[in-house]
Amino acid sequence: MQRWATLNARQLAVLRRIADAREEVGTKTPELATTVYALRNRGLVTTVRRDGAWQAKMTDAGRFYLEHGHHPDRPEPSNVTKALVEACPVKDIAAELIAALQANDGTIHIEEPDDRTRADYRKAINAAKRRGLVPGGKQLLHTGRDMGPLIIKLAAEGPEAATDWNRIRLRVRDEITGEALLELLVREQPFLKVSEGARGRAIALVRSLVQKVQRRGHTVATSRKSRQLYLRVREHAFSLKIVEEVDEVPKRLSADDPRVRRAYDWQRIKPPEYDAVPSGRLRLELSAGTPDARMWTDEGRSKVEAKLAEVFDEAERQAHRADEIAQERRLQHERWLVEQEKLRLERDREEAATRARWESAMEAARGLAIEELRQKVFEDALIGWSIAGQIRDFCNALEHSSAATGMVGAATEWIEWALSRADRLDPTLHLQDFAAQFHPEPEADDLRPHLGEWSPFSPRKEYRPPSREPVNRQDASSYASEAPTWILARQGRFPWWRR
Repeated sequence: MQRWATLNARQLAVLRRIADAREEVGTKTPELATTVYALRNRGLVTTVRRDGAWQAKMTDAGRFYLEHGHHPDRPEPSNVTKALVEACPVKDIAAELIAALQANDGTIHIEEPDDRTRADYRKAINAAKRRGLVPGGKQLLHTGRDMGPLIIKLAAEGPEAATDWNRIRLRVRDEITGEALLELLVREQPFLKVSEGARGRAIALVRSLVQKVQRRGHTVATSRKSRQLYLRVREHAFSLKIVEEVDEVPKRLSADDPRVRRAYDWQRIKPPEYDAVPSGRLRLELSAGTPDARMWTDEGRSKVEAKLAEVFDEAERQAHRADEIAQERRLQHERWLVEQEKLRLERDREEAATRARWESAMEAARGLAIEELRQKVFEDALIGWSIAGQIRDFCNALEHSSAATGMVGAATEWIEWALSRADRLDPTLHLQDFAAQFHPEPEADDLRPHLGEWSPFSPRKEYRPPSREPVNRQDASSYASEAPTWILARQGRFPWWRR
């Protein structure tokens, strides 16, 4: 932030209050300390310390600002652009942005940027995207375009990175930090669970936390929803509680209370009661969401304010430990993924070998089944042709017999019926149908006798009942099926074993 940047409404009001000098701004007004420090950094006020207390005083630059409405160091309007370039010499803002992200683990976090800083980063982000400077497999994400902390992240592509970014984006929108946090503490009385006498000190303690933690790159914030104060170290949030300890003092009893005067020995007396009285001693609790919490309390002359460095060290230690645990979990997950990939490859090899054996068995079974089906079709056709010839010979004998006996036409109906039956049995009269059956399509029951334990549907074992026998398929066009059962019974099946 430039020294000549325009003051916001609160900063201008505090500057006028200091100039007025009727109300002292200093140790007695801890809620204004952050604003005073911001004015001091711009050279508009100074802080004078005496006997452990401080007080804000105006400077010539502050008086000049109130008189002219701008900082005396502000460049002339014609030289503003030149001064900004000299203050922030950037030859290629887009390339500088990508380089800065890569040098900072892919993240830039600015807690309270001014409007000029936001505008410069917006230009850099748009230029980097437009010119294709974002590395391959990465995406440029940012939040805080107009308000709140400005966070720019060079993240990997994919759903996991999108989930992490949504978590960061929603967290930033939900949390209150900096000056807004201190204003909230002053405005909302129940926010700090302390008595009115210790409230000023508790607010000063939070202000000291905010100022000192920023030097370490961390943040003290609260949630807009839960109103819970927490210390954030990178992506780790630690709950902060500032509590005033209480002392128990015996409760003052009325004169007619039986505990004051026992009338009879047999009366049952209640135990004494105590009142909780604020002690003025503050306790700071740091918790990472676990039952165990670290606490720092006032002990004699040792105050909590003097132990803030220990609080930050403990938070950083726990954050570092949490990062180590997360890294170990990631490594374990990666090792698990590698092991799962090995198991998957082994399963694929076993499944491929099993499928190869099944396909080989299916091919052999198909050949044997087709050969059996051809034999059966040919045998049925031969039986049908043989029976058809016998029927015709028998019909001829009937005609000769009727002519010889002078009973012409006596068996005409039988002869016509028998000849039509012979025509249906004779494969030589249905050559097209007979030829088409040379390439049969075996069904599951045709394949099972030749597959052993394999299933005809997939490469797996199939249960075979001990009493199950192969089912011979009877086609609708089978010539043997047209033959009368009494003829087949006397004729018998064609002696195929003589082939």
